[in-house]
Amino acid sequence: MYLPNIKGRIEKDYPLKKLNTWRIGGMTELAVWPRDTEELVSVIDGCRKNNIPFLLLGRGSNVLLPDHGFKGVVIVVTAMDSIRWHGEEVTAEAGYPLMRLAREAGESGLSGLEFACGIPGTLGAAAAINAGAYGGKIGDLVKKVSVLTAEGKIEIIPKNQIAFGYRSSSLLEKECIVLECTLSLHPGDQAVIQAQMQGLMAKRKEHQPLEYPNAGSVFRNPVGDSAGRLIEQAGWKGRRLGDAQVSEKHTNFIVNRGNASSTDILTLIQVIQTDVSEKFDIQLETEIRVI
Repeated sequence: MYLPNIKGRIEKDYPLKKLNTWRIGGMTELAVWPRDTEELVSVIDGCRKNNIPFLLLGRGSNVLLPDHGFKGVVIVVTAMDSIRWHGEEVTAEAGYPLMRLAREAGESGLSGLEFACGIPGTLGAAAAINAGAYGGKIGDLVKKVSVLTAEGKIEIIPKNQIAFGYRSSSLLEKECIVLECTLSLHPGDQAVIQAQMQGLMAKRKEHQPLEYPNAGSVFRNPVGDSAGRLIEQAGWKGRRLGDAQVSEKHTNFIVNRGNASSTDILTLIQVIQTDVSEKFDIQLETEIRVI
């Protein structure tokens, strides 16, 4: 197994369930926490040159990892969290927590990130998938991103060269790895911003099953409809397979009631898709990334 020559944390035979919010998965041969862009690029370059599979993770909040584990290197970017504030703009590395960034922006009287106060992901992943909530989207704030291309080159891409869609972007399509992101915010009243975030957090607590491990919304909302509404109408609210359960609070969430497996989750997803398709002639697409 390739061992990168870096100073960041390295763990052999590491449990994947510690690396994702569903708390599911087997073991990975190697887990690496690069400390900065240079170390991240070094690890990825080494994996590619040695034909070693690698998987990039932030906080693992939108991913389903396999029960049988991962034979290769899992690269966790959470140690890459440097940040620079410059006026109404902020530049942070890919591993910077989105919730913390939203809170710090609000404390500085900068508005725009209120919608992100409860999104438990990292900035890099958020930019790549155009994460959003309550009408806000990270793509609306992006000024530019620094990426590692599929060809192994570091490039700066301005917003006008990025196509942002619903939970997607051209960065994903081109297999770019976000290294750093610059956001443009705008001045706001600190008390108003913080009140808005408190309201959104209260709404999340009321309507989302935060008391159980989950990965957020499992399915994309069909155009003009709600995945949660369709799943509830199909009769899946509260139903379970093993310890994988369709949430009683929000039916577009599948929670881990204790010892759910990746197979349980994936099977539940597939039978819901089949049932909704048969009953409503609508094919639900997953929002989560299945490894």
